[in-house]
Amino acid sequence: MDFDTLRAAARDAVEPTTWSFYQGTADGRADPEVDTRAWDRWSLIPRMLTGIRSVDTSIELGGHRFASPLTIAATAGQGAAHEDAEPATIAAAGVAGIHMTYSNNATVDIETFGAAAASPWWAQIYVMQDAVATDDYAARAAAAGASALVLTLDIPGTLAEASFRQNEFTGRLALRGNLHPSTLPKESVLLPEHFAHLAEASGLPVWAKGILHPDDAVRAVEAGAAGIIVSNHGRRQLAGVIPTSVVLPEIAAAVGGRVPLIVDGGIRSGADVVRALALGATAAGIGRPVLWALAAGGRDAVASMLATLNEEIRVAMAALGASRVEEITAASVRRTDF
Repeated sequence: MDFDTLRAAARDAVEPTTWSFYQGTADGRADPEVDTRAWDRWSLIPRMLTGIRSVDTSIELGGHRFASPLTIAATAGQGAAHEDAEPATIAAAGVAGIHMTYSNNATVDIETFGAAAASPWWAQIYVMQDAVATDDYAARAAAAGASALVLTLDIPGTLAEASFRQNEFTGRLALRGNLHPSTLPKESVLLPEHFAHLAEASGLPVWAKGILHPDDAVRAVEAGAAGIIVSNHGRRQLAGVIPTSVVLPEIAAAVGGRVPLIVDGGIRSGADVVRALALGATAAGIGRPVLWALAAGGRDAVASMLATLNEEIRVAMAALGASRVEEITAASVRRTDF
């Protein structure tokens, strides 16, 4: 997948303020590719004489079968990339047979998104300053067709509020009715009981997103999380944050298979997805490249990108001698530092 060309086309297609928001990081760098370079340090180990005849890239996730272990991570403000916004992305995901999570800061409401979805999807959620609004959103997500909630843990309330007030892009979204200070995360620390509360309010399983430490993964599982999403939130919240590929093996070991794992952060190839699976993930999420494709060519460009990445996954699996995703193991990769 030629992401350099795709990214250049996207940058030409959107306003400078929008591009700054999409690419922004906590340390102010416009090119957050350190996570991608970290994936490259895990070298794939091909296998020969395996007699492999076919490759099945499908996985089961949240009780549904998907054609690929690739998933679309929650990404805000897609309407600034293309007028068809989030409905175009979920349509592309349906064409490719790929899972998607709706962003809490989307540019269409959750009912509109749900009506456009022809395949299973999840809804991102924060514990908001307004507890009633939190419960109402959880119930709306379930009514709109979400099959799980993704509780995002990695934005302290004070930091989120500062970002909301200072960023011109989110300010413009607020004027359009998509964001409001009352929907910012609470400034208090999230508590284990939030998982049970949200599950009760929605009737849906609740995943924990933003985990970067094995102990936090264990706490989330013990609190009732249906799964763990290893994510550094696109490097938006903390300068110098650790790459997700570094901590994934430790978190997988700590969780010990009790719940499934998704990882995102710097995934830029089918080989990266296979690396993630080898290190213990059930699926791998992609974020910014979805925005690039959407800006460059709408639904068709997103669908094409997803199909290309899944073909890369199939080719990598064949080289590893893995006919099914479950056959990708830690023996498929080795850490290298050259």
